[in-house]
Amino acid sequence: MAQSTSATYTKDLNGNRVEGKVVSTSADGGRTERFQSINGRQVPVEQVTERVVSENANGKLTERIVQKFDPTGRAASTERVMIEESKLPGGGSTVRETAYRNDMNGSMREAERKVIETRVSGSTTTASTVIDRPGISGTFETIEKRSAVTDGPPDNQHTTESVYSRSVSGGFQETVRTVKTATKVNDTTKETAATYEPGLNGQLQLDSQTESTSRKQPDGTEVIQRDVFAKTVSGNVQDSSGALRVKEEQVIQRRTNPDGSVVETLSVRRPAVSDPNRLGDLQKVSETLCKGKCQADAAPAADATKADAAKSAAGSSRP
Repeated sequence: MAQSTSATYTKDLNGNRVEGKVVSTSADGGRTERFQSINGRQVPVEQVTERVVSENANGKLTERIVQKFDPTGRAASTERVMIEESKLPGGGSTVRETAYRNDMNGSMREAERKVIETRVSGSTTTASTVIDRPGISGTFETIEKRSAVTDGPPDNQHTTESVYSRSVSGGFQETVRTVKTATKVNDTTKETAATYEPGLNGQLQLDSQTESTSRKQPDGTEVIQRDVFAKTVSGNVQDSSGALRVKEEQVIQRRTNPDGSVVETLSVRRPAVSDPNRLGDLQKVSETLCKGKCQADAAPAADATKADAAKSAAGSSRP
């Protein structure tokens, strides 16, 4: 039985309200995502199930099955991830993830190994990630490393995360750096995120940025205003050394109804092609309705939009 179900509604070309993505979650960590096919029928897109294989005072072993479907709803691929979490003395943990994917013959083959080591020292948390995948010869080799350092108390945190990819020479080069800050005062939370990527000279330079402010209204409604900055907006190409411009302004409103359901609306303002320095009118893009136990997962649209906006602004997608 679903613990919560959220459905996102948008408008078609004629202005009619149509149902889009539907996400159902269960108490045991399961998740099913459905979408409307071309014939108007709801078909599964992705289904995730989890089960705890073993657990003790030192850690636990979890199995996660991820099944993806094609546009007609037929099973297309299956991934099996074994997640082994071990606690470290003095705080922190080590998480080892081993992913198996089915090949063309239907056999499950080991496809990725990931080790995440997290250490805590006072108000500083350091996380190191190493990702291995099979090379051309079939043997596993490290293809990516990540490092994230978070400083400060929960109401005033600063995080710097770096992604290192293997270069042509065989070494590792920093290819993405993200700097985040988050502060909370009473019912207001402010967050900033800046992404740096290599420029034409190979040096890291500011590529995109987001600034968001979340406020709780007296009636309990939460309002989030997020500004997304980029160098290229609305088809206007800027010089790589130019200043960032507002690519999109997002306004997210989230309210809880008396029956416990949560309604979240997303509206955006974008610059016009003729005048990239002036934002257009605020337009409602989608509405998401969550029923069931929605407090912990009441913001699927906002989180997805934030991720999509960040990818769009950066102009690239990292695994």
